[in-house]
Amino acid sequence: LQLPILYFVYLFTGVPDGGHVFFYGRMWEGHSLKEKANAALSVAISVATAGTLWATMGTADFAVVCMAPWLVLSFWLFMVTYLQHHSEDGKLYTDDTYTFERGAFETVDRNYGKWINRMSHHMMDGHVVHHLFFTKVPHYRLEAATEALQKGMEERGQGHMYKLIDTPDFTQEIIKQFDENWFFIDEKQVVRE
Repeated sequence: LQLPILYFVYLFTGVPDGGHVFFYGRMWEGHSLKEKANAALSVAISVATAGTLWATMGTADFAVVCMAPWLVLSFWLFMVTYLQHHSEDGKLYTDDTYTFERGAFETVDRNYGKWINRMSHHMMDGHVVHHLFFTKVPHYRLEAATEALQKGMEERGQGHMYKLIDTPDFTQEIIKQFDENWFFIDEKQVVRE
């Protein structure tokens, strides 16, 4: 139960990049007042809808019909996002050493198994391509694009840069990450030059 609740906390507090509900931090730098107003309107409509449903349905029905599915969805989104951006050998870049390409190749393709990969439109096992070509490759082409990326990198002797981790027991993996690495930064992983 902790993980979906932490996802809720992340949405509100926005650690580390800025809030999704309260508009502050690096995520909102450079955005216009109109974009922030549109985001605020979206949040207000979502909160009003949830409040109306709660008032109309009552607490028990709201919990079963709305909150239980939200908790499942939140767990899934949190888990997938966290695992795609963390690995044992992952590097952390400072503002001075980060580049778009370096960041993209620190993301991880995770193989959750044939059916889960297929049902999720290959967003988990095609995540590196998503980061590299997010404006060019639609989700229904991620599988082919990932295969082409792997082949091209191998041919150029760059295969070591691509990360694919088999993660069939994904719920156990997120619990392991939560227990061992939560908010822990290993200084050996930080690239300062």
